[in-house]
Parts: sequence; structure tokens; C-alpha cells
Amino acid sequence: MADTERGRRVAEGVRFRLLGPMTARTADGAALALGPSQQRALLAVLLLRAGRTVPVSELCDALWGERPPVRAVGTVRTYASRLRALFEPDRPARAPARILVYAAGGYALRLSRPAVDVAEFERGLADAARLRAAGATREAYRTRERALALWAGCPLAGLPGPHAEAWRDRLTGLWLTAREAHFRDALELGLDRETAAVPALRAFAAEHPLRERAQELLMRALHRAGRTGEALAVYEATRETLALELGATPGPDLAALHHSLRARPTPRPFGGACADGGAAGPFVGRGAESDLLLGVLAGAPDVVPVAVLTGMPGIGKTALAAHVADRARGLFPDGVLRADLGAGAAAPLGRLVRALGAPEAAVPDGTEARAALYRSLLAGRRVLLLLGGARDTAGLLPLLPGTPGCAALVTTASRGLVVPGARPVEVPELDDGAALELLAAVAGARRARQDPAGLRELAHRCAGLPLALYLAGRRLRLEPGLSAAELASPGGTGPLARLRADGRAVEDGFRRRAQGLSPAALRALRVTATAPDRFGPAEVAALLAVGEAEAAGAIEELVDSGLLAPGASGRYRCHPLVRAFARHRLGPAQM
Repeated sequence: MADTERGRRVAEGVRFRLLGPMTARTADGAALALGPSQQRALLAVLLLRAGRTVPVSELCDALWGERPPVRAVGTVRTYASRLRALFEPDRPARAPARILVYAAGGYALRLSRPAVDVAEFERGLADAARLRAAGATREAYRTRERALALWAGCPLAGLPGPHAEAWRDRLTGLWLTAREAHFRDALELGLDRETAAVPALRAFAAEHPLRERAQELLMRALHRAGRTGEALAVYEATRETLALELGATPGPDLAALHHSLRARPTPRPFGGACADGGAAGPFVGRGAESDLLLGVLAGAPDVVPVAVLTGMPGIGKTALAAHVADRARGLFPDGVLRADLGAGAAAPLGRLVRALGAPEAAVPDGTEARAALYRSLLAGRRVLLLLGGARDTAGLLPLLPGTPGCAALVTTASRGLVVPGARPVEVPELDDGAALELLAAVAGARRARQDPAGLRELAHRCAGLPLALYLAGRRLRLEPGLSAAELASPGGTGPLARLRADGRAVEDGFRRRAQGLSPAALRALRVTATAPDRFGPAEVAALLAVGEAEAAGAIEELVDSGLLAPGASGRYRCHPLVRAFARHRLGPAQM
């Protein structure tokens, strides 16, 4: 009798959580042991089908995709048998199953009154949308808030297979859109004056810098609060991020808001829905580098692949890493996490562990404690880390995952960064065809049709540097009266001084790197402006009137900074725009 009663309690009113790590509790609060990750993934498929029969072939596809193991069907049956024992512990050995039933070549889960948070979440979002459409914005806000409260982190966290991956993407997209709608309603209702809506919106926008709708909402909120300067700064940061990450420009809605705020800086009430906007920019070239990095990420399953991307300022390391991460999504079903390392590891580790689901109160102080928590949260997951701005090995190592299945793409200004076991990848200039394609795409189709020769010359002057090509294209798009020939003119400082748009200049990155150089390296950089196209320590030593060993040390520092590129046979080369910077921007006071 006791077994029968236990079976009834297990079968009725089970609450399943899939919006985070998968858990299940009975109506009286007892936790159910759902088994290994693939068994839980099978259970998730059945739960999300809401009692409908799922053919065994579909279950195999859901767990393994196009490459099921030889005994895939037998494994599915084993998982089903274990789940039957879990949900029907009192069932006699030969009695037919009542809960996890087999019929018509498939399985169906028929629990009595199960509560699945995914269904509650979707139902809440649909109810909120109906309420808003009916004009009941406050009720919609409260309904959506209850739905969002169900979210407990990465959905179906740690579950393998294409089905879980697809649902992770779908649910994350719903959550992001719902968060934006929630902020929109809060602003329309004036709740930003009563709650922490604006700080929360600022944090959300910072976590998702490529979501233009979030940036638009933040700009509107800041403007209404009388902080139009900050709103315009949000636009500039977004524009820069889109350019560096995607090679894209802000979409029409965000650009129109920016224009409106510049023309009318006084606060005005928030109103109306914010439509999603965005113009995806082209990602050109980099085929060989992309394929190489994908090969690294898909390496041996018992190691943690790490690739370190280096190159000169403006070469597009971050954009390449983001592009490869997008192509590699299938390898990392638990998602992609980004962190900018900055000056130390403690702060980015804190952001990462919170992104992995750790509550604020559980984040310890200190790099070592945070690194230990970070690695424990990554255990059993397949996550790709994009780690930008690495300055030294000691600051990078705590952020590298230690669990096979995870991987990292590191971007760094320093060619001297050494990571044991990592694959170094030098990001080169774009070839002529890709450079012209990027310039034409940014400048616009009309320019490309009307002045192909001028664009070719301008692309040549930019010497394959993606940031220079982007800024040149922006100048042409923003200034219809400016010709490509004028922008490419070699007179004076050449195109260096004119490669600026939207408050950015190609030489900004060169200047930041030069500020960290020793006096000897600065002098060496200056004399490279008059050196041959390919040179070695002997030529630099002669120009500086120093010994060859001293010249070699200065060259090594320049190579590490990304301002000088190593060539073949001990020779070095300086990018034409770096030469122009060294010639015209490093005066005698810096010598």
C-alpha cells in the first residue's frame, strides 16, 4: 500500500523547471532524480510535446541529430524504462505503463496535472500581449513580470542534442524580447520614476550590446530623465560595437532616434512601441581564418580548445571572433559568453558567474574564489568563451575554461601573449577584393555604381585595414559631396587624417598602443616611417645610431604591441597607415 501511495504522489502534480537547470519536484516538494543528461534531454522532449506521442526516430534525432550511435534505439528504450521506474515505482514488472506509454512506434508522457514552467512562461507572454493590444498596459506589465519571474538562467542548461539547442535558442529569444517589452511598458507607465527600471535597463543593454531595441529604450529613458548627453553616448557606443562586432551600422529606428535627440535635446514623454531595427552589415573575407578557427574549436573532445587572435589595431579581431562564434553555435549548445578582460580577472569573472546563473549573494570576493566557482559552473556545459582585450597571461588564465566541451577565443593587442596549448592566429589585412567589397557595402550601392575607380583607389589607400575601410565608407555615406578621390588623396598626411567618422578615427588605436611604448620603441617606430618596405634590426640600428641588439629589443616591443608585423627571414614590415601615423603624429617631443 505504501508503494502504491508513493506512486500516486509521484504521478500527480509534478512541477518541472526547464527555464534553467532541469529539475522536478512532486506535489509535496520532494525532488526527483532525473538521471544523466541525455535521459533528462529525452524527458524534456516528451514534456515539451505536452502528452503527444513522439516517434522513436524523432527521439533519436532530438538527442543525437544526424549521427546517432549504433544502439540509439536501445538507448532510448533504456532511458524510457528508467523514467517509468521513476514515475511508476509501484508498477508490477509485466503490467502496462500508465504514465510513460508506448504506442504507434513512439512514447508519450501522460502525467496527471504536471506543471511545466515553459508552458506557464509562454502562456504568460501571450496573455500579456493580448492585454497590451486591448490597451491594458498596466495589467500587461504585471502579467509579463510574473512570466519573467519564472526564468532561472540558461534554459535546458546542460542538456545535449539538437532539440535542446533549438529550444534554448527559441526560449532565449522569447525572454530577450519579453524583457524589452517589459522595460517599454515600465517607461510608458512612468514606473522608471518609482522603481529601478532605468538602472536595470542600463544593465540589460550593457549585457546585450548588439540588441538595438534595448539601446533605443535606454536612450529614450535617459533623454526623458534630462540626460540627453548620456543617451547620445549610448548611441555612439552602440554604433562602435556594431561596427567592430558585425561590420554593421545602426538600423533606421536607432539612427532616427539619434537624429531626433540631436535636433531636439529637451526631454519629452516616452510613448509608442519601439520596433526592432537593425541593418546587418557584411562580413567579408576571412574565409581561411574562419575555417582554421572552426577546426580548432571542433578539436579533440578531451581538451579545451583555445585560440588567440592577434593583429594590428583595427584589423577586426573581435569581429572575426564573433563571426566564428556564430558559425560554431552547433558545437556549443549551452551558448556563447563574452567578457572584456580590461585590467584584471576579478571583475570579468564576477560578470561571467552571474551570467552562468550564480545569484549576486553567492559571488565571492577575490580572483581565486571566483575562478573556482566559474569552473564549477562550467562543468558539464558546452560553452564558448569570447575573451577580449587580454593584456597578459596571468590575467587571462583564470578565465580560461577547464572543462572539456568548452572552448575559448581570445583577442589581444599583444603578439607576445603566451597561453600554453593555445593556437595563435594572426589576423591579416583583407585582400584587394574583400577590401573593395567592404568599402562598397558601407559607402552604399549608389557610390559603387557611380565611382568604381574612385572606390578602388580609396580601398588601396586603406591597405586592407577593415576599420579604415569602414570609416572611409561612412564618410562617403555621410557626406554626399565628398569624392572618393578626395578622401584617398595622398597630399599632406594622406587619408590618415580623413579616416574618421561618427567621432572615431583610425589613428585612435595606433595612439593608444603608442602610449604604452618605451621611449626606445617610440623612436624605433618613428624611424620605420623612413625605412624600406621590409627591414631588419640592422637598418633600424643604423637609423637610430644604436647597437643592433638594442634595435632588436625595440623592434620586439613594437611587434608585441601590434604596430609592427613580422615578415619572412627576420624582416619586418610596417602598415602604410601606421607609417603615416609615425611620420605625422609622433613629433620631436615623443622622440
